[in-house]
Formats: sequence, C-alpha cells, structure tokens
Amino acid sequence: MLKAIKYIGAMSKGKTRPQLFECDDGNQYVVKFMSNPISPNADKHLVHEIIANRLAQLLGLPAAKGQIIYFSKEIIENTPEINEFQVKPGPHFGTIFYKNKTRPTKKERIKKCSNLQEMAGVMVFDHWVHNRDRSNNLWNLIIDEGEHENKLYMIDHAGCFYSTRRSRKKLRSGADSIRIHWGKNYDQFRPFLTDKLPFMKYVKKIEQLADSEIREIVFSTPTEWEPDPNELEGIYEYLTTRKSFIREITEKLMEDKLKIRSSTFLKNFLKDLFP
Repeated sequence: MLKAIKYIGAMSKGKTRPQLFECDDGNQYVVKFMSNPISPNADKHLVHEIIANRLAQLLGLPAAKGQIIYFSKEIIENTPEINEFQVKPGPHFGTIFYKNKTRPTKKERIKKCSNLQEMAGVMVFDHWVHNRDRSNNLWNLIIDEGEHENKLYMIDHAGCFYSTRRSRKKLRSGADSIRIHWGKNYDQFRPFLTDKLPFMKYVKKIEQLADSEIREIVFSTPTEWEPDPNELEGIYEYLTTRKSFIREITEKLMEDKLKIRSSTFLKNFLKDLFP
C-alpha cells in the first residue's frame, strides 16, 4: 500500500472533487477519498474503482494504474486544503497522474495512439462490468501525448456495476443483460475499429479468466470501503455469470454499432481461432 506524503493541488474535473498527491513511490496520484461528504456514495465508488482497475490490469487493458493509498493522521492534519472532505486515516484510492493528458476529441490525437486497437478491449470490458458512463463521458478516457506517439488510457471506473444503484439483487437481475452502451466517446473511435479480431481477443481473455482469479480481486477490497461480504459476493457472481454472455454481447456491439460483419470464411476462421 502506498502512502500519501505531499499535497499538490485540486483537480479541475470530477464530481467527487479529486485531489492530487505525491506518494512515497515518487509518483503523483489523483485521489478519491472514502467517506467523502461531498459524494455520499464515495465508498461504493471506490469499491468499483479498485475491482475494475485490477481486472483491467489482469486482462492487459490500457488502464491507468490504480492504487490503494494510505493517509496518515499526520498528513491529514498538515493539509488544511482537504479539511472539507473530513478525511479519515486509512485507505483511499488513487490513479496515477499523467501531466500530458488530454481528451480523445481529435482524430489526429487518436490516430497517433500506439495502442489504438486496445480500445476494442475497453469496449468489451465496459460491457462486462456494466460501465455505461465511459461510452459517453469524454473524461473517462485520456490520451497521454508524447513527442512521437500517444498512448490511450482508461480512467474512472466508478460507474461500473450499476454505479450508486449497485446491490446484490440488482446485479443478479442484470447479469444476463445483452444491452449495448454507445455514446459520443465510443463514436470517436468508430473509424479506427473495423476489424473483428481485436474485439474477440479480449472476449477470449475474459472467458479464460479463472473464477478464482476474479474472486481474489473482488475480495481484496478494503473492508473500510465495503464491510458487507454479501455485496462483494454479488459483484463476484455478476462477473462470473456475465462471462458466459460476453461473446454474444460483443457480437451485437460489433454488428449493431460498428457494422462489422464477417464473411463465411472469416466466421469459420474465428470459430477455429476462438472455439
């Protein structure tokens, strides 16, 4: 667990008003606080953040790395700028900060991304964890601009698992949902995602995840954020059940929204490649 050691400043975007801190690994992190009075559902959001971030990392997706960050009583008392958040000592959540970040709103920026095809995996992932927010929220994807190439990253997973409406009952009733999420953010990438193979690559990765790996990630959530193991059990059940529907969901996404249709030859090829 990292430790926050220095306050940098407030971030300009975010409903929960995240703050920028330097941690003891030398990096800066955008921090969301638990038990945040500005956002009554902050703890639920942190649960979604850490679970989705760790799953994305496991799948090799371009997720900006998230970390559990410990705030000591000393740093809280020495940082009056965060008094209004009523921060308590303990674990909070942070995402590594990219100084050259920008929004994916221009084709030139997007086209320059060296990992552009990984956006197919982001779309598959978002449908697995039911994150409708990223499809339409221009701040839930960032591009880290470089001199010669850019890199695409997914951030902010608070909207996963039905966001603030998440409950074990809600997750059970929606685990077999085949609904497609689409919005202006996804639409930016439509011209660059014309091949079925990148999508199916991540479908296969999700299908091959061991239930034990998923369970370990879900139940590694700090008890300060989610003390009820039944709620975590609901997330685990949702993810494992939904694995069996992710291929059908992705096929519908590609055909309905991206208009990617396979020839008979390609369908047979994919069937052999991804049985």
